[in-house]
Amino acid sequence: MTRCALVCLAILGCSEPRQPDFTMPKNVEDVRGRLLPFVEGHPIGEAREFLVKHGMACDEPMPSATDAHAHVCHAGPRTVVLIETNGRVADLQVR
Repeated sequence: MTRCALVCLAILGCSEPRQPDFTMPKNVEDVRGRLLPFVEGHPIGEAREFLVKHGMACDEPMPSATDAHAHVCHAGPRTVVLIETNGRVADLQVR
């Protein structure tokens, strides 16, 4: 193999696989499974920006009695609640 081919293979091997774009599923039970890989573990600000970029409106964060905070976002008739722990998305709920 040529040096250029080796460099190209190394770059491709080290890059992250591209995730498909997020689209809101019709079935509410599928929303959590499809959305979680895009936001889980990310800083809450990035996750909120992602949701807004995909057509959701987010309310101000709601503090709770524990260390977790809830961030409510609306997507038409659906409500997505991001659960924040230590500044990152720990989980989400969809209603």
